[in-house]
Amino acid sequence: MPASRVPAAARRLAGLLVLALALSPLAACARGGSPDRGRPPGDTPGVGTGPGAEPGAEPGEPPAPDSAVSDWLAYLTLEEKLGQLFWVGLPGTELTDEIRGLLAEGKVGGVIFFGRQGSDPDVLRRLSGELQAAAAARDRATPRLVIAVDHEGGLVQRFGPPFTQWPGAMALGAAGSSAHAEAMGRAMARELLAVGVNMNLAPVADVNNNPANPVIGTRSFGEQPELVARMASAVAAGLQAEGVSAVAKHFPGHGDTAVDSHLDLPVIGHARERLDRVELVPFRAAVGAGIDAVMVAHVVFPAVAGDGRPASLSPDVVTGLLKGELGYAGVAMTDALDGMAAITDTYGVEEGLVLAVEAGADVVLVTESFGRQQALYRRLLQAVEEGRIPESRIDDAVGRVLALKERRGLLPPLPGAARGEGAEDAPSSNSVETAHPAGAVGAAEHQALADRIGADALTLVRNAHLPLALSPGEQVVVIGPAYARGLDGADGVVTALGAGIKALHANTVEVALEWRPEPDAIAHARSLAEGAAAVVYAVADGHETPAHLALIRELIAAGKPVIVVGLGMPYELTAAPEIETYIAAYGFRDANLKGVGPLLFGRTPARGRLPVSIPGLYPAGHGLDLP
Repeated sequence: MPASRVPAAARRLAGLLVLALALSPLAACARGGSPDRGRPPGDTPGVGTGPGAEPGAEPGEPPAPDSAVSDWLAYLTLEEKLGQLFWVGLPGTELTDEIRGLLAEGKVGGVIFFGRQGSDPDVLRRLSGELQAAAAARDRATPRLVIAVDHEGGLVQRFGPPFTQWPGAMALGAAGSSAHAEAMGRAMARELLAVGVNMNLAPVADVNNNPANPVIGTRSFGEQPELVARMASAVAAGLQAEGVSAVAKHFPGHGDTAVDSHLDLPVIGHARERLDRVELVPFRAAVGAGIDAVMVAHVVFPAVAGDGRPASLSPDVVTGLLKGELGYAGVAMTDALDGMAAITDTYGVEEGLVLAVEAGADVVLVTESFGRQQALYRRLLQAVEEGRIPESRIDDAVGRVLALKERRGLLPPLPGAARGEGAEDAPSSNSVETAHPAGAVGAAEHQALADRIGADALTLVRNAHLPLALSPGEQVVVIGPAYARGLDGADGVVTALGAGIKALHANTVEVALEWRPEPDAIAHARSLAEGAAAVVYAVADGHETPAHLALIRELIAAGKPVIVVGLGMPYELTAAPEIETYIAAYGFRDANLKGVGPLLFGRTPARGRLPVSIPGLYPAGHGLDLP
């Protein structure tokens, strides 16, 4: 919505955000993953852009006097209440008989979209509409659905083109601009609402301070807690100012693990003092700024969880730390319980569901168990009926979910008798029909913003060759990423990287290599590079790939100017210290690549600063200016 229409609730929350950012050391001084697996002081989101949109109060505040949450709690049956906690996935682009049955009985409160739903805006809009219609087609009043998706940008963005393909969080961290972060959140929200999605499972609030982390990496804004807090809060502010719920994840922090919770159960053994000083900083900021939901990780924190359980199943973490100590009154949700070995191989999905709700989870995600959704819902209901989960725990959880839905316009009017005398019907917002128009998806101004963020993130870490000064007869050979969006290659370039360089130096040719290239592809790249005056070599996490490292070293040893562009975590220098010129781009989307050409030829400044340290070489905050 336009800034002039941001409600009082959003303005109050923006004040909290500005205060939180003002207390951050980086608020005044902000400068300085692989495909398979500059800024002004005090740069903060402005008043009127903070999390929280009409109608209703923000998390952490008492419900508004006209809130309908208590009436809804009195109206819903136990089975319907439990349904508000139970959020599921779909196997494709059609409603299954199983999901139709759950919706017909009011046993689902939310649906999570994935890549398997595709990226066609018309299909997504139709699917969202069908889901909402099926939820509403009962003879009893039913809250509308939360429809969510992982839309972080970078490595984790379920919707591909024509949706704007955003740089990831680490690029935002390198650019360091809260204004960029908030604007990106707003643009994301407009595109999501255009297809009926009203929750973004973002931002990632993990502090990525472990170079061996296999699952977070460039999904994090960086290794400095204050930077992560500032940027995550700004993205959330943008999302929620436009009416899309934001979700801070993965509480209390997944950034310092060397284990992927999709594959095993990570353990973070730091003392509580360290958690307070590092991991919890961004989450405290998000809670203080009124974020709608917090996703709890499947990670064990012995310093907090005396029961030894992963955070998502531990009362010590969910109820004690998040809701008690941090005072969080919004929705605590689990990460997926049925698609991650941290739960499935240790507790099992059925027991995991019960333990999560017992621990204080207000929403449980069951995204992969097609054909078992009804049975899993019944297992939860059985745990309540047997007294293992008190109904008071269900009422607390449902009250939080209903409050979120009320803020986002997802509570239709109750029948008159159920809502008391004199109650007036209230219009519902966030429907597919009243959301942003289809033209919001991939809008030109959104792509321009993505390109600006990507260019501002480019970090000149080491420099011996820039700016390039080549004669027209001298050739630039670009070794680009085959996993980036491909061009037709008719003019000798195959990615946005090559195209951006060729636009400034016509004698440019590009060859693309996979993340793990075949020997014949390496040989072809080598033969092209032999006649080059300069080689631009772009690679994601090349420090982990012997074939790339060997070719980089060979080209440098031949005496050629080699400019290495890092498209993942910026650690190539740790494996190949002989690299003389290194640019960190933090991703392989077009927006990460387009700005490289202008930087190479000195047409634009090098604005980015490292959001993570390069072990043994450069600290976070390092970055060179062009001479």
